[in-house]
Amino acid sequence: MEVLITGLNTYLGRRAVSHLNSEEFRVTGLVRNLELFNKRLNEPVTADLIEIDLFKTNTLSKNFSLGNLQLGIYFTQVPGLNDQLNMQMELISLRNFIQVCKENMCNRIVYVAQLMDSFYIDAIQSLFEEHRVKYTVVLKCSAVGKGTIISDIFGRLAKSKFIPYWKLIGDLKFKPIPLLDVYRWIRTIPWEDNFIGEVIYLGGEESLNYKQLFNQYMEVYHPDREYKTFSIKKWLVKLVYTRFYRIHEENFDEFRRVMKYEAEVDNTSWSRKVHFTFTTINRCFLLDQ
Repeated sequence: MEVLITGLNTYLGRRAVSHLNSEEFRVTGLVRNLELFNKRLNEPVTADLIEIDLFKTNTLSKNFSLGNLQLGIYFTQVPGLNDQLNMQMELISLRNFIQVCKENMCNRIVYVAQLMDSFYIDAIQSLFEEHRVKYTVVLKCSAVGKGTIISDIFGRLAKSKFIPYWKLIGDLKFKPIPLLDVYRWIRTIPWEDNFIGEVIYLGGEESLNYKQLFNQYMEVYHPDREYKTFSIKKWLVKLVYTRFYRIHEENFDEFRRVMKYEAEVDNTSWSRKVHFTFTTINRCFLLDQ
């Protein structure tokens, strides 16, 4: 199957160029600036990469051609669809991606977003319907693994003996998914004739709260280190995380925004049709470092 992907500026899209491609799933990725993108990579690229800026219509190549393109995969390009400007940029990019797919005789697109985008996807669906695209929207739980926002923050916190959290997030149950499982799952689903016009949810196998997830992280990376978790007031969290743990303010804001909408999602919308075995979180931390 020939597959075209975009949204490579995000951690999900960026690592897809190294982990989504296979003999049966031949991937070509669209990037805005190929030279800059290559400088940010720290893994071997297995996909073919083409420089096309989907935010600028006049950069779309009329000579770009993929023989027998069967599937387009669009990873959200913006931090969140709740912001009006972000939504406008997303719709511009998605409209141009639809155009590129259609010019290559492909009318099947999978749109991959986060749970927090679930309240704002009506505009995305309307755009697909306007262009008569056979689409599926996938709303996924937060991923764990190298390069994810959760693993990056855990890495910062793990340097201290004292691990603060705020109760709402610390006790929140959700189903984190190993990042490499996302790519394996995408390759497993028979997209051609299934889930067309549907919104499906993707979460991991294990239901954990933030503290339990951090404990598993420490068991793998720092098994002999002693640490203590404690609750602090919500208004103090950002100050403590950014000032004392050196977590970048933008990363913290994204983490807080994402975690606010995490939940114990139900996979039955797709698991009734497709069997898939998830990697355990503990093994994910071991394998994806």
